[in-house]
Amino acid sequence: MAATPVMQLPVISECVAESCAYNHDHTCHAVAITVGDVSNPVSNPVCDTFMDADIEGGEPSVTGRVGACKMADCRHNTGLECHAPSITVGYEREQVDCLTYARA
Repeated sequence: MAATPVMQLPVISECVAESCAYNHDHTCHAVAITVGDVSNPVSNPVCDTFMDADIEGGEPSVTGRVGACKMADCRHNTGLECHAPSITVGYEREQVDCLTYARA
């Protein structure tokens, strides 16, 4: 029986949300982030893991990846999983969003 291939989570190539606890020198060190906020009536590709804090969070030896994406209407999304090779996180209309989001 063949082994099931393991999906590689997309890497966060850059994050410019400098006030986030997981951001160190534009690199995300959260092991995995969640994109999208289902509780928001206007569906936006927010970084749901963003945490404005003075403490350093995450794992310093890890570059963050996308663990889950709630943006079902994104062309990179299949089964609520991101299949983009990498993403960029930054500011869109004063909130921290996945800037790689592209409506299907």
